[in-house]
Order: sequence, then C-alpha cells, then structure tokens
Amino acid sequence: MLPISFEHRLCSRSTAEMTVEELVRLKKVLESSDVIRKYEWENRPKRGGTVFGIVSLLLLYLLMESRKTTYRGSVKNLSDEDCTLLGLADREGRPRRPSAATLNGFVNKRLPDIMEGIGREIVSVILGMSSKLIVTIDSTPAQASRYNYDADYSPYYEIRMDKCHILMVNGYPLFMIQSSGNAGDNPFAEPLIGMLAGYSIKGKEIEIYVDGAYDAFLTYAAAYMATGRVMRCSYGNDAVYSGTDDKKIRDVYARMWKTNGFDSHKKNDIDFMLRFLFHNGEQELVGKYLRDRCMDMDKEKGKPPVRFVCETMHRSMKRWINLDIFRIRKATKVLRMKCRFLCVQMLSLLFKGYLET
Repeated sequence: MLPISFEHRLCSRSTAEMTVEELVRLKKVLESSDVIRKYEWENRPKRGGTVFGIVSLLLLYLLMESRKTTYRGSVKNLSDEDCTLLGLADREGRPRRPSAATLNGFVNKRLPDIMEGIGREIVSVILGMSSKLIVTIDSTPAQASRYNYDADYSPYYEIRMDKCHILMVNGYPLFMIQSSGNAGDNPFAEPLIGMLAGYSIKGKEIEIYVDGAYDAFLTYAAAYMATGRVMRCSYGNDAVYSGTDDKKIRDVYARMWKTNGFDSHKKNDIDFMLRFLFHNGEQELVGKYLRDRCMDMDKEKGKPPVRFVCETMHRSMKRWINLDIFRIRKATKVLRMKCRFLCVQMLSLLFKGYLET
C-alpha cells in the first residue's frame, strides 16, 4: 500500500462535513492494496457478472461513518458526481448507485474478510513514514445508552460505556482492543505492545510514553522486550526506587549459570542479561530495573510533554467517526467497532499528523 504524500494530505479536520472530494484522495492508496487486489481476484464474478469494486464500497462506507448517517441515508444522498468520483459506475461510465442492502452486506459480510489485512498494510505504511517513532498508549470511553445494561456503568465518567484501548505512533492510531467499561488499562498494554513487535521497527528511534495507569513492573518489562527501549511513565509523586541497579542484574544473572542460554562472556551486556532474565522467570526483576531507569531519565531530562497527543487524537477521532456504541446491536458491536477503527486508520492517513512538521 502506498502512502499519501505530505503535501496532498489535509490539515486537522474541523467540524465541517467530510466531502467526497476529500475522501477520494484515499482512492489510489486503497487501489494499491495487495489485500484488496487479491480478494477481488479470488472473488471475481463468474460469466461476466458485474459487482461494485471493493475500493468504491469501502470509500462509500467511510463516507457514511464520517457523516454519521445510515446505510440508506448514505446511498440516498449520493449525487451523480459523487458516484463518478467514488468509481460507482457501470461499464459505460454512467453513475450506478448501490442499494442500502448492498452496502450493508459489504460491511457485515465482505469487509470482515479483509479488514485485518488492510489494517496491517496501513500500520506498515505509518511505521515506514518516519525513522523516529513516538509510541503512546491510552484508553478512551465508548459511550453506551443509559438503558444498555450490558455496558458497565463507570463511576468516573458517570456513564454506561465500553473502553477502547489504543496504541498510537506519532499520533496515528495503529491498534485497538475493546473491553468492558470498568476494565483496568494496564492489562491491555502488553498485548498492544506485542502487536507492535510483529512489524519491522529495527533500527528506528523509539520512545514510549504512558500515563500512571500503566505504572507496573511487568508492563515496563514487556515494553522493553518488544522495542528495546525504556518506557517513560507518569508515575505518582510518592514513587520510590526499588534499588535494582546494574550490579543486582549482574548478580542474579550470574546465579543462573546452569540455565540454558547462559553466556559467561555477556556479563557486561545489560540488554542480553535483561532478555535472558525475562525469559527465565525474572520478569518482575527486569521491570524493577527498567522503572528505576525511567525515574533516572526523568530526573536528568525532566518529564517530556508528549502525551498531549493521546487526548488530542482521541478528540479528533471522535470528530471524524462516532466511536460510541449507541444503537449498535450486542451481536455486532465488536465487529462494528473494528470497522469504525479501520475508518479512523484510513482517515489518519488522510490528515497530517500532530507530530509532523
């Protein structure tokens, strides 16, 4: 998948309605998708039948979600010019509108087959856009109806809600895990960071910033194992050192000389020892060491004001796409939120990032 050049992307979106002219800037990007191309080839119609293209229907669905309308409303409001721009035309080039049922069937039956593949391509594009990756993790509420008793009531937000746990890089949303409204944030940090480890980030400058909800030894350790960097965390003012220094790591490592993988020549290689200890049952010790190093970095450099991008991007995403769970059936809630997050990812390619110049 090809990225949109910086010059052709839009500035931060206002509250104005998304136009078709703006969305079609994504058309060439989606047409370059190997996932979409392969799916269309494997599911091509037989005997000369005609169907709407995946890219055209995907852009129409994105238009529907960005305008916060219904399947019927999104099709009804299409002009002939909109159809031409979106590629909704017959073989003679005449505008041809899909029915609301066609769009509904695409979202609920065809899109789930390629949604994860398209998401992986978008993530690869975003990670390849910069040599410096600023990673942030945070959660945001997905509000439910007050009568939706399947959703937890949050005393903090004073609403019924689910939670969306999101990992972002340079202000671009990469991964999301949906949970109940009262679930803690920290248990989702490790799987989110683990998803990042599945992509090519070797050789890139990486910084990780999280808030105090993720101040846990195992989270520090998991972040280091995935990225090789010390996680920076907004810990409490009463935080104290654990006293785990290089000597402590070296001593514990030396006592494990009978363990497979031990190398006596690596006693001065902190990275090797930390990874060895992590994979041999000393995850908490590794986390203690890394948390102490985080506190050292904060004393030396001060706490960096980078986490503003989480709240800023969450507000922007909710202006772009409705990330609440109002009027969504319980049976399709998870799928619909995944579809909406894919829309957010596509729109993030269209807009200039907050950490770009």
